[in-house]
Amino acid sequence: MKLGKLALLSALFTVMLSVEPIVGHTTQMVGSTVSGAITASPSPTQIEIAHIVYAIQPNSPASKVARSFFVGQVVDAVLSAPGVNSVSQVVSLAAHAGT
Repeated sequence: MKLGKLALLSALFTVMLSVEPIVGHTTQMVGSTVSGAITASPSPTQIEIAHIVYAIQPNSPASKVARSFFVGQVVDAVLSAPGVNSVSQVVSLAAHAGT
């Protein structure tokens, strides 16, 4: 009986070790979400929301859609976790729900 439990526990441990790197690589920390009206014409490199300028992360979904928004439009901007230089960047932009 004890040998069967040990084999089951060993198999479970092996499966957990083989799955761990996949789970670790698929998670990505995301910072906060900022909502507000665009107060200056957005460019592919930066956007001003509620009079605060945010850098847009290069090659992100936000850099591809930034030019499709206009001044006065209310948006939700997802910020990245602070990087090496401890500055968050916009990684995603979407029109605010209900506008």
